[in-house]
Amino acid sequence: MANTTTNISITATAAHVVASIFTEITDRMVKQYMYRKTVSELSALSRLELADLGLTHGGIKFVAHEAVYGV
Repeated sequence: MANTTTNISITATAAHVVASIFTEITDRMVKQYMYRKTVSELSALSRLELADLGLTHGGIKFVAHEAVYGV
């Protein structure tokens, strides 16, 4: 009986670890997508449109990173 309980516990723990890894990978992929999309959309704006937002082409990656990752 003890072996069965231990095996179930180990299996549940392994499933939790796999689920956590999958969630982390998914979160990273979504953030990378959001970053690339933000950079792409801002890059498509003209110099004047960026100036209206208080941005320059040189600051696009910084702003996109800050918007997505909050750093």
